[in-house]
Amino acid sequence: MYFFKRPGSLSGLFFLLLAACGGGDSGQPIMLGTSGQQTGEQNSSPPTVMNCVDGGTVECTGNTILRTDNGIAVTASGVQVYGVSTNDLAIPNPMPTQAYGLKPDTGGLAEVRVKRNTSDGVDSVALLLSQFGISWDGKHERPLVIETFATQMGRTVLDAQGKLSFISLPPSTDLDFYDYAKKGAAGTQANYANNTYFPRSEPVRCPNDNPNCPTVESIGLEKKTGDWRNGGNIPDEVLGTRLHSDGATQAGWGVDATGQLVLLSSADGPGVSYPGFKGFRNYSNWSYRYANLGGWITQDTVLINEWGGGNEHNKMRRGIVAFGPATAPSQVPTTGSARYSGVLRGWFGYDGINDVYPIVGIVMMSVDFATRSVTVQITNTRIDEGAMDAVPVALTAGTSIGGGNYANYFNGTADNGTLRGGIGARFFGPVTTGGSGTAPAEIGGSLSIQNAGTGMVTIAGFILRKL
Repeated sequence: MYFFKRPGSLSGLFFLLLAACGGGDSGQPIMLGTSGQQTGEQNSSPPTVMNCVDGGTVECTGNTILRTDNGIAVTASGVQVYGVSTNDLAIPNPMPTQAYGLKPDTGGLAEVRVKRNTSDGVDSVALLLSQFGISWDGKHERPLVIETFATQMGRTVLDAQGKLSFISLPPSTDLDFYDYAKKGAAGTQANYANNTYFPRSEPVRCPNDNPNCPTVESIGLEKKTGDWRNGGNIPDEVLGTRLHSDGATQAGWGVDATGQLVLLSSADGPGVSYPGFKGFRNYSNWSYRYANLGGWITQDTVLINEWGGGNEHNKMRRGIVAFGPATAPSQVPTTGSARYSGVLRGWFGYDGINDVYPIVGIVMMSVDFATRSVTVQITNTRIDEGAMDAVPVALTAGTSIGGGNYANYFNGTADNGTLRGGIGARFFGPVTTGGSGTAPAEIGGSLSIQNAGTGMVTIAGFILRKL
């Protein structure tokens, strides 16, 4: 489920401990109809350059899907793809306590915000997820996911301007906040989302089948420096993992059989039992000077019994987003050519049913600005673990650069005879001279391809630097 397996690392340990998280009855999940195809512009003149509400050195994707072409969603300063788990779509669900399999989808929005430092590295990450068909009660989309991989108790919210803020977490006795105690399933769902409960002074109460469960939700961001500053293609890497408890009503007080207010877990201690009680999230960011490539995973408990769902089980969503300071459309050249080189990251599934594998590859692009055409070559695609087996994702695709506000964007179909779908990308950074030509400094993009017959599938992304 992770892009990298790091034996002995804390992030690897978190992964192994998640098997006991969430769960419930099997069966068909309720479909909310929030992941449908969105095609075409939603605004006759949408902004297609980066404008981040948090300001400063923050880089972001934009918070609205402007159009979707060949399965590639376009935001103000990014492109993205995602897929949904498939075991929870089966009747009956073969494993309600876990989520796996992969099927491409559209309609959801992954908004990413990263803060850069003076060395062009990433210091902080925020992942905001909405409209992915995740529901606690089977009637409403769950509250907005705001994931910052916090390492201390608190609550992440958006202020009136949409800026991120980390505030204190109310005590479990605050029944105006934890109003499930008074209202039951009609309580305020937003008050039970995006809360960090661990580490805490009270002991963690591990489940019987996992007596050594974690005592913290996140260890923060792990970082690795690439070689791109010295002329190579290896990007910087940042990895965040968090075991969350979104939707857990055990965070506050409740009502016992006599109508008295009591701690919901008063028999063995107060509050949420252990980190990961309702799922986990993972985010990996690869970056050069301008372009970012983000890969994200969220596993969430849905149709939660306390919220009236009645069929509690797990869903997973995973996606890829390329984003950053998009080149201004008016600055993209209309003559000349340039070549780019970079890397691919993503996931590959052999049948769409079983779990998927992280993959890597090499990407080359040649751009002809006069003809508005881009040729994409993806080679050496392989599983990024174990024996690093080759996978049939390599392809050559021709795409076209858009016009007007979309002159910094290109899109086309992708077909290697086995997998078919779409590919889309943006130009990032200023136009620079030298090297292979006068052109934007970097490119980032997304890819979604599948075989409708066999279920074989890939969702991936790439970032490249001008040669």
